[in-house]
Amino acid sequence: MPLLHFLADMPANQTVLLDCRHDPSLVLLAYLVASAAGFTALAMANRVSSSRTMGGRELWRWIGAFALGGGIWSMHFIAMLSFSAPLHIGYNFYITLLSLLIAVAVSYAVMWVISRKRLAPWQYVAAAVTAGVGIATMHYSGMAAIESAATLYYDPTLFAVSILIAIGASLAALVLAFYFRGKTGERAHWLRILASLVMGGAIASMHFTGMAAMTLAVPSDLYAHVLRPVAETGEQTVLAVSIGLIALMIIVAGIGASWADQRLREQHAKLRQVAQQLNAVTQYDPLTNLFNGRAFTQLANRALGAVEPQQRWALLFIDLDNFKRINDSLGHATGDHLLQLVAQRIRSALGGEDVMARFSGDEFCVLARVEHGYQAEQLASRIVDQLQTPFSLACGQISQTASIGLSLFPQDSADYDALFKHAGLAVGYCKQNGRNRSLRFSPDLERRAHMDLTLEQDLRRALNEDGLHVHYQPIVSSETGQVMSLEALARWDHPERGAVSPEVFAPLAEQHGFIVELDLWVAERACRDLMALRKAGFPELRVAFNCSALNLSNRALPAAIAHILARTGLDSSGLVMEVTENALMNNLNTAVEILEEIRRLGVKISIDDFGSGYSSLAYLRKLPVNSLKVDRSFIREIPAQPNDMAITAAIIAMAHKLQLKVVAEGVETEEQLDFLRANDCDLIQGYLFSRPLSLEALQLWLTPPQASPQLSA
Repeated sequence: MPLLHFLADMPANQTVLLDCRHDPSLVLLAYLVASAAGFTALAMANRVSSSRTMGGRELWRWIGAFALGGGIWSMHFIAMLSFSAPLHIGYNFYITLLSLLIAVAVSYAVMWVISRKRLAPWQYVAAAVTAGVGIATMHYSGMAAIESAATLYYDPTLFAVSILIAIGASLAALVLAFYFRGKTGERAHWLRILASLVMGGAIASMHFTGMAAMTLAVPSDLYAHVLRPVAETGEQTVLAVSIGLIALMIIVAGIGASWADQRLREQHAKLRQVAQQLNAVTQYDPLTNLFNGRAFTQLANRALGAVEPQQRWALLFIDLDNFKRINDSLGHATGDHLLQLVAQRIRSALGGEDVMARFSGDEFCVLARVEHGYQAEQLASRIVDQLQTPFSLACGQISQTASIGLSLFPQDSADYDALFKHAGLAVGYCKQNGRNRSLRFSPDLERRAHMDLTLEQDLRRALNEDGLHVHYQPIVSSETGQVMSLEALARWDHPERGAVSPEVFAPLAEQHGFIVELDLWVAERACRDLMALRKAGFPELRVAFNCSALNLSNRALPAAIAHILARTGLDSSGLVMEVTENALMNNLNTAVEILEEIRRLGVKISIDDFGSGYSSLAYLRKLPVNSLKVDRSFIREIPAQPNDMAITAAIIAMAHKLQLKVVAEGVETEEQLDFLRANDCDLIQGYLFSRPLSLEALQLWLTPPQASPQLSA
């Protein structure tokens, strides 16, 4: 017996049932279920396509198949239950179950199709035809489940139209599924809802077109026996509503699972984005977009650890010269802009495979592949040359040079840390010797650095453990030959190297930040020794100590000197502090303020090495000083150099006009002494009278009645 009967097959003894109708509320419920099924299809399409694992995609295919298939089937069955006819209608359980399975199977096929990355036009058509025919099969198999005294006859035209509507709805669903894939946001959400309502209308239209194609007919002789009132449909309404609610719950559950998965994926995406941002923060310098020091170290270690035999690498350490002056004078914003321009200039000198990083504030590093060592030196020279042209900033043209140290792999070391240390050592020597140049590491630099480190530690130890001592050179009156003052000079006898010159260890103390302690130690030792000399019978002596340039920016210096005077018991008039011209000019205003405070203590101030630096009357009139020391370079060539004699005479005359005492240092001959006496120089210091002496030797030297026989008439 065929499942489908067409109107042409209806026998003449059949009577058509005309009093058939649909419950509007159930029709609306069927439409809502169909729309929800359409929304499910679009939502599941996004989930299936975005799943990264095969198992995940398969799971979402089945979830989508049950939600979509169950929704379409529920819409169909609710619409069937909304249909009322003037006779009893029942449904075959097995055929009804078969229609549900068909709906799920067709939906699974749809889910499988939309899980593909893309479809060709013919694939859209083929998939739509397959899905549409499958939905129509589900519909008409569900219709075949009707059990009643009537026979179902179909209009061939409307039957074909219903199938075409099913195919069209399937094609629309496929196109929309691919259109909405990956789209998020409120606009996409509302468009998806609108598309779902349209799809729901298409699915419902297919069903009701199929229902319109159906005609119920019963044999004429049974017509009066099978008729019943149409209103008796209460049980069907309850069943339809129950199926609708269950279907909506299934659909909502599927959509909820999809929504939860979407939120989870969005959270994961945000976490990945945050992780990427954190990675960028930990890997890149935000100002120049170069690698930072941490990332450069990791990359360099990996690169050097995976080199092939015979490969050569160069590590360049680039340190900008005096960059702090830019930030201090023009501000950090200008300094940041300059750093960006410098980074661009350096990058332009590099090859495409070279790695560059901003290692710290004004330091850059480069790891470059080279064939020979001279290529690394050429690269460093190119970078130095690139930075010679002034930079154009909002404030004007600014010059900014750099010092570059470089080391080679594997010649200098096969270890990154050692290469970095060697390059840093080389750039340090660049800065000590003129800046604006490059220097390749050599073992001699390392030996010198090791010696300096050892010497620095030994000097610290000597300072803390009383390993230093002080010698004193007498300063005498040019008229009477009487010893008027002493200059305290630090001396260091190294246990292994012997006598170390102050010209070596004083700069070392300045470089490593303990010149303050050294100067104050000398001052206190000099004050104590002077007290001892005064008690030994030399009450009129004064003592002078040298103050480093770095100490003249130390506002705690006056208080420290006051404490030394208090601890030693020396009156302030017995102490003289000597400072050089160049030291004063480093920060003149601050130096003047500090010297004023020290002078208010009663301590005398003397300018040492006068004439060797900024010999300017403009600053000399501002300084709170008591005396000048003519630099030994002018005294050394007297009387052979008339110019030196003229300069010395002018300094003495000028100082006297300013009511300042004059000390000439470095006096070694009688001719020099005669010249200085003839020009009224006040005080004399030099080997002509005495070399620097220890305290014990000085006491012996001071003891004879004629301390300076050379000055006798």
